[in-house]
Amino acid sequence: MKAIVYTSQTGFTKRYAELLSEATGVPAWSAKEAAKQVPAHSEIFYMGCLVAGAVKGLDTAIERYVIRGVAIVGMNPTGNGDLWTEAKINGGFSDHGARIFYLRGGYAPEKLPGPYKLMMAPMTKAVTGHPPKDENEAAMQEAFRHGGDWVDEGALAPVLAWLEGS
Repeated sequence: MKAIVYTSQTGFTKRYAELLSEATGVPAWSAKEAAKQVPAHSEIFYMGCLVAGAVKGLDTAIERYVIRGVAIVGMNPTGNGDLWTEAKINGGFSDHGARIFYLRGGYAPEKLPGPYKLMMAPMTKAVTGHPPKDENEAAMQEAFRHGGDWVDEGALAPVLAWLEGS
């Protein structure tokens, strides 16, 4: 694998990419940096934040590189998004054959760019506009109101195990 390439909206995916880079010795580049540093058609591991059910920047990365694995970084404790659903159907792999992982990152509403703040406002209202049904829902409501950070180096264990075996 030539590189770890990532797209990070508020820094959580970047932190995971840096942790993975430290653990593997494989350089981590933002997608913008990678366009200059990583040759086209190189084998990479892609990490991207979940935005509206899709992995930010993945389509562009698929056009440029050979994607061997993908880490989806989101705030849901159990994982979500279209690619995650596809991977669960395909035994952990995308339709393109890449191994898919989910990492719980975080939510930092104060770091969101303007358009994303507008996009998240109705979602925040929907999530927080009723009494929580259980402890997990209460935690998600708190995260939508004030943010949350769940980046955990230990969460990379399945990724590292897969990289060692591939």
